[in-house]
Amino acid sequence: MKIAITTVGTRGDLQPYVALALGLKNAGHDVLIVSAKNEETFVRNYRLDFYSLDVDIQQIMDAGDVQEMAKGSNPFKFILSHLKGSKSLKALMVKTQSEIWDACTDADLIIFHPGMPLGFFLAKEKNKIAILATPFPVVSTKEYPSILFYALPKLGRYYNLLTHFIFNKVFWALSKSAIKTFWDTTIKSNINFSTSPLKQQIKTGGLVLNGYSELLFAHSTQWANNIYTTGSWIIDTEPNFVPPIELDNFITNGEAPIYIGFGSMKDLNSFNKTLAIIMEALAITKQRAVVGLGWTTNNYKEKLPDNIILVESVAHTWLFPKMKIVIHHGGAGTTATGLRAGKPTIIIPHNADQPAWGQRVYELGVGPKPFKKTNLSVAKLAHAITYSLKPNVIENAKKLGQQLLNENAVQKAVHIIESQLSKKTPGL
Repeated sequence: MKIAITTVGTRGDLQPYVALALGLKNAGHDVLIVSAKNEETFVRNYRLDFYSLDVDIQQIMDAGDVQEMAKGSNPFKFILSHLKGSKSLKALMVKTQSEIWDACTDADLIIFHPGMPLGFFLAKEKNKIAILATPFPVVSTKEYPSILFYALPKLGRYYNLLTHFIFNKVFWALSKSAIKTFWDTTIKSNINFSTSPLKQQIKTGGLVLNGYSELLFAHSTQWANNIYTTGSWIIDTEPNFVPPIELDNFITNGEAPIYIGFGSMKDLNSFNKTLAIIMEALAITKQRAVVGLGWTTNNYKEKLPDNIILVESVAHTWLFPKMKIVIHHGGAGTTATGLRAGKPTIIIPHNADQPAWGQRVYELGVGPKPFKKTNLSVAKLAHAITYSLKPNVIENAKKLGQQLLNENAVQKAVHIIESQLSKKTPGL
């Protein structure tokens, strides 16, 4: 069967779908990843087919208006800034819909990220099969608030439903305009855009796969039987990855270090200040650290102390098991990888779903309370490190890591997909 998987975002946004694609390919399917051109080399390293969208994620993230959007530190600021967006970004989104349409037209099955729902409408128009696959909670439940509101005070079941209603409306609004503009000018058929694709997918019996663990966000018993929670889809190895000799030597020649990095959350204007805080906190706690630059440019010219090494891109699945603690921004993929490695986790969230993952880490007893990047200080970081080194936190993290390893999430997702397809495609 020809399967197209659509997702656009940072490397962390893409990696779960690469893991899922590998599982489907190993099961005998033809799989095409549709994503931003920045990631073509990364995807093709796994010998997966790739359709390059004319989108430069790093360039978009560098843009001034997007940097402002990323500063939305509470859900309402985040929502308003993203709804406002920019004219250039919205024009790019319309162009991208056309590219996604071309990429997926020949596919029998389209697996789509909730932020890229054109696949749902394409499948409906061409009588194909669509599956919504999400790395973070999007389905409404009374049991806990929406991902954007999770870290705020809990106000009961009806409040929870209200937050999911808001999230659903806003999330659909972010992509609706571009999809509708593309549809009205290119496809021109009648289709229902008044209801979100998520709601339509669930109501029509389409498969929804939650690519996160039930241990992190519970699977509601009230959900329809076409909704499954499989665990996090994580790539076990990265082909052609060779760790830098300096990094390998640093890790080997000393006590296990801490990882500190913020991925695609750029720190261009305050990196030196952030690094100074990190150095002082490490001195107080007598720890060593691998500091990941992510998308931040390494312009630091001063001599570093012997207990710190700066690294650029490095495979987290290789690095995290060798660390004592992992400290990061709280992206869904990075959080899952660190917890699966069995490591205490300190999350310093910037925006979006990151505070929610930080709150869950604290509730599960595998790390301290999250605090915002804007509140980062020597005292806070040193306290968080000391908290994470408590024997009970280390033991909790180790236990949770083993449970997550045992979920076999990719295999479970592939089995669910094939079971569903066999009902609709006899002889599969």
